[in-house]
Amino acid sequence: MLDWGLVAKIAGGGFGIVMLVLAILTAVVWVVGLVAQKFPEKDKESEAKGRKA
Repeated sequence: MLDWGLVAKIAGGGFGIVMLVLAILTAVVWVVGLVAQKFPEKDKESEAKGRKA
C-alpha cells in the first residue's frame, strides 16, 4: 500500500526545489542584464576608426 503522505512530501519537495532553482536563475539573469546595460556594446565601426588613427 502507498503512503500518500510520503508521496506528497516527495512531490512537494521536488516541486519546491524546481521553483527555488528557477527563482535563483531569474535573479542571476536579471543581475547580468543590469551589468550588461552598464557597459554598452562597442560599435565595430568605432573600433576600426580607433585602430586607423
